Amino acid sequence: SCTNARIEDLRLVADYVAGKQKSPHVTVWVVPGSQEVARQAKQEGLDTILANAGFDLREPGCSACLGMNEDKVPKGAYCVSTSNRNFEGRQGPGARTILASPLTAAAAAVHGKIVDIRKHLN
Repeated sequence: SCTNARIEDLRLVADYVAGKQKSPHVTVWVVPGSQEVARQAKQEGLDTILANAGFDLREPGCSACLGMNEDKVPKGAYCVSTSNRNFEGRQGPGARTILASPLTAAAAAVHGKIVDIRKHLN
């Protein structure tokens, strides 16, 4: 979410996922918090690191946390989201949303399940 997609957040996530791959059954959308964050992330090469890990870097703006565009979580599916909004059905009708920090969400994407990020940091 824009709340948790500052350049500092993207740097932490890119550092964690560098050299790793997302779990094959996980879809990952990374939405920079602003055009400036997206520009800076590309300038620093974070977009390449995220793409190499299988993460889909989207255009800045509202995404699944608002549930207003095509970025919706399928009914009955779980979503580990960095949004600060967890209203029933907000990310898609029947979607199951679990709020987490950007690093916890990244670790969940890599491991295919929610893990304690503290046990996975070097």
